[in-house]
Amino acid sequence: MSTADTQQFIQRSMDRVLAAGDLDTCIRRARVLGELLWKNCVGQYALTELEHTLLQRFRYLFTAPRTAGKKATYLHVMTQSYTSAGHTRVVEHLLESTALQDSAVLITEKAPPATWAKLSTPAHPCICLPKIANRQQKIQQLLNLFSQYKILVLHIHPYDIDAVIAAGLARELCGNTIYMYNHADHVFSYGHGMADVVLELSCFGWELSKLRGTHEKCVFAGIPLKLPATAAERSDNGRGHITSAGSAYKYKPGGDYSFPAFAVRLQKRTGRHLMIIGPNIRTNWWWWKPALQMGKQATFHKRMVYQDYLQCMQQASVYVDSFPLTGGTAFPEMAIKGLPSFGILTGAHGYSPADQFKSASQEALLDDLSNYLKEGTRPALDQASILQEIRDAHAVEQVASRISHAEIANDQEKQVPWHNPAPINCDFYEKIWKTGKLFTPTLHNLPDWKLGILFLRYWIQSRQAPTARPGT
Repeated sequence: MSTADTQQFIQRSMDRVLAAGDLDTCIRRARVLGELLWKNCVGQYALTELEHTLLQRFRYLFTAPRTAGKKATYLHVMTQSYTSAGHTRVVEHLLESTALQDSAVLITEKAPPATWAKLSTPAHPCICLPKIANRQQKIQQLLNLFSQYKILVLHIHPYDIDAVIAAGLARELCGNTIYMYNHADHVFSYGHGMADVVLELSCFGWELSKLRGTHEKCVFAGIPLKLPATAAERSDNGRGHITSAGSAYKYKPGGDYSFPAFAVRLQKRTGRHLMIIGPNIRTNWWWWKPALQMGKQATFHKRMVYQDYLQCMQQASVYVDSFPLTGGTAFPEMAIKGLPSFGILTGAHGYSPADQFKSASQEALLDDLSNYLKEGTRPALDQASILQEIRDAHAVEQVASRISHAEIANDQEKQVPWHNPAPINCDFYEKIWKTGKLFTPTLHNLPDWKLGILFLRYWIQSRQAPTARPGT
C-alpha cells in the first residue's frame, strides 16, 4: 500500500507536472508520470486530484462544439489498436453484440490499417485521429468528436491523460457520460477521476477500487469471450503433453512464485512433455537453467499461429495458467473448450469463475496436477456448474448487457456474479515490484529529466532496509 515515501514522491511529481505554465508541458509531464506509475507498481493506483486540477486550469482554452445531433449512443475510445488480443479484441467482441450495436470506435494515437475493418460497423467506420503535434488542437479535436456521441467508453492506455481531459470537457460542455472499461485494473491508470461509471473486470479490480476511492462508481462488466455453448469433446489418450501459454513476462519469478522452477518439478514428477507458449528462451534468462534441466522434455514457442496454437491445445492433456501473473483469458477459454485447466490462487486472481479450478499453492497445484494425470478425474469439483458460470460471466452478450445497463443497475446487479474461492491480496503486485532488481523506464513517452530523478531517488530509497528504531 502507499507509504509516506510514496506519497512524498507523488506530491513532488504532481508539483513538477503543475509547475509548467502551459498546457503542452503539463500534459507531457503528466503522461510520463502516468507511465512510470503504470509500469512500476509503487502502490498509487489513481490521481483523481491531478485530473481535475488540469481540467479546471485549462478549461478556458477550449470551446464547446456545435453539433446537430448524436451519431451513435456509444463511442469506444482507444489509445491504440492491435492486430491481435488486448483492448482491440474486447472492443471487437462488444461491437458484435446486440446490446451495444449502436456503437462507433475512435482511436486517438495509433491504429494499424489491419485493425480498421475489425473496428468498423456498416453504420460507423472506425475513426483514426490524425497525428496532431499541438496538444490544445488535439484535445479540441477529441472534444469535437466526443460531442457527437452520448456515452464515451474509455479503453485507453493508463497514461493517456489527453483523452481523459477531453472526456472531462465533453461531460462538462456537452453532457456526455463517461464509462471507464478498467483494462488495467491491477495497476495505475488515469480516468478514474473523470469516469461516471468504472466497468470492472475482476474480483481483484473490485477490491482495489476501494483503495482507489472509486468503489461507489463500480459496476462489474467482465471480459467478453467468444465461447462455445457446450464444452468440446476431447480425444485425449492420457499421454498428451502439459501446456501453458502467456506473455513472456508473466512467467518471470517474483515474490514467492517461480513458474520455471515449478515446471522442472512438474516435469520430473509426471514424466510428461511440457510445451510453453510465450517465453523467448534466448532473452528470458529466468528460463535458461530450467530449460537446461528439462532438456528435450520441454519445448518453448515464442509465438504461434492461432490455428497451430489450437492444435497444440487439442493434443494436450492439461493446461496450466502462468504465474505469478495470470495468463488472462486463455485460462477460461481452455477450460470451456474442455481442456482440464489448473493454476494457483495467488491473491491476484479473480478474473473468471474458472478460478474455481485453481489450487491454493504451488505444492497443492503439483499434487492436483499429478493426481489428475494418474486418475483422470477431479472428484471435488462440479465441473458442469463451473463451466456454466464461465459462460454466464464471459459470454459477449452478457458482458454487453451489463455495460448497457450500468447506470440503472441495482446494488445486486453491480456485483461480481460468481463466488470468489480465495481472498484477494491487493498489494500482490507491489510486493513483486519491491523484490525486483530493476525498475521499468518509460517507453511510450519521452522521459522528463526531473521526474526521472525524482523517481530514481524514490526507487533507491524503496530498496534500502528500514532503519531500526532506538530500543529495537
